[in-house]
Amino acid sequence: MTSYVVTSAPPNPNGDLHLGHLSGPFLGADVLTRHLRQRGHDVRYVGYSDEHSCYVPRRAAEIGSTAYPTAKLFGDRMEETLSLGAMHHDWFTRPLTDSTHTEFVQRFFLELWESGTLEVQELPVFHCAPCERYLYEAEVRGECQFCAEPSDGVYCEACGLPQAPAGLATPRCTACWNAPETKTMRRIVFPLERWREPLRAYYADAQAKAEWRPRLISYLDGLFERALPDTAISREADYGIPVPLPGWEGHILDTWFSGIWGYAAGTARVAEANGDRSEWERLWTDPETRIVNFIGFDCSFSHAVLWPALLLAQGELTLPAQVVINEFYRLEGDKFSTSRGHAIWGGEFLRRVNADALRFHLCLTGPERAQNNFSMKEFADTLSTVLAGSLERWTDTVLDLLAQDFDSVVPAPGPADGPLAAERAALPGQIAAALGAEAFSPHRAADALATVIERADADLRELALLRVSGPREEYAGRLAAHVELLAAVAVTAAPLMPGWSAFLAGHLGLPVDLGTRMPVWAAVEGRLLTEGTTLPTATPLFFHELS
Repeated sequence: MTSYVVTSAPPNPNGDLHLGHLSGPFLGADVLTRHLRQRGHDVRYVGYSDEHSCYVPRRAAEIGSTAYPTAKLFGDRMEETLSLGAMHHDWFTRPLTDSTHTEFVQRFFLELWESGTLEVQELPVFHCAPCERYLYEAEVRGECQFCAEPSDGVYCEACGLPQAPAGLATPRCTACWNAPETKTMRRIVFPLERWREPLRAYYADAQAKAEWRPRLISYLDGLFERALPDTAISREADYGIPVPLPGWEGHILDTWFSGIWGYAAGTARVAEANGDRSEWERLWTDPETRIVNFIGFDCSFSHAVLWPALLLAQGELTLPAQVVINEFYRLEGDKFSTSRGHAIWGGEFLRRVNADALRFHLCLTGPERAQNNFSMKEFADTLSTVLAGSLERWTDTVLDLLAQDFDSVVPAPGPADGPLAAERAALPGQIAAALGAEAFSPHRAADALATVIERADADLRELALLRVSGPREEYAGRLAAHVELLAAVAVTAAPLMPGWSAFLAGHLGLPVDLGTRMPVWAAVEGRLLTEGTTLPTATPLFFHELS
């Protein structure tokens, strides 16, 4: 048994989560967590709402509110959406009402400050004269200084590179859309270049043990071709976690600095809920603990560069073993956008469709290694052909035959036989390889399950012919192979489709934590012989059309 801490990138509570959000860090982290637990590992899945983000007051101004109620409004919506999608964390911190988050952020800031790791520099910063405010991240919009794509003031969504302070081209204040002037500000800075060689050693070690996705590796290689930037971690503002130093009143700590400590705080809160708050420190200081961070590509700098360097500087906490990125998920060809309203909102959609169906489709089509597209037609096709088609037809037929032929088949089923016996033998290993943290790919897992389901459905005709005119022993063995494979699908699909898997495994008497350990048929047979034919004759969990 290995201890894991799994995290998902903190969302800004400036709107509900859309399918683009769900397809990446949230579903990925949930699937990995379920798979690892199924394999017997000890897992904490934590996250938090980025309630101190400057996107919150910007959104509040747009809806005629203030920051705190806005963070609560959209934070509540996000949590509800995650629950509807069966993707909720073990602990999801709401920082504005949970002092542990602020406590951890300020504690680790002071450790770094007192160790001499941080510097104070006078840096350029945008200032909007008409609005009488300094502009940062969500408050300024321009063009990336590296790729010229539209960008806010910190990280470019397109290329992932951090913008130099006041480095955006053609900047505009997002409140009044006037061009800002440039002033200087005293800011606390983390000198990242000092950690170049320790970071390189960390990457070499981590990538020798796990398969980091190619674009992240390419991004890191490109970043290290130039000097790593001094990274400002404070700014002057009235909304955020205060810098806990005398003489720095009116300055706050940047949320990009705060994030890694937020994960540690979330681990402490779930440990506290389980009765031993000190357990978080054991997990985070044990070099054998595997920390796996799930992010969108646009968060690569913070999660794969800045935060590992901060951990190296702190010197006691464990670094991530794996950073899993995903690309943008597009909607009908264009990027999902909260600000432009080009989105399918998770909460609304999950009230209309089955959560397992959406989870399976997102695993099958999610943007793991390249941008991909969500279309309603493709989702409907997955629903009607794979799930409400092949899977339901196969499940209903096998359970119905098993119930009808119980007396003749179950007492002496004969050896599981036919082409499906090989599928059953191979499936657990395929899923374990696809969903392990070392080379995590829910797409490969969903594709393997879809292939097996379609082949099993295609074999039903042969099974029906054997029942009518074939030798009874051969029919019994063929049906046994179907039951074993169906049970194997119920168990191995549990991380992707937890509701359907729990429903079917419950009727078959199988715990979904069997992992690759079966005898499946023996377990099914024992359940049926003990409790009788309590099988359903239908599994109406998927629907043929959206309503």
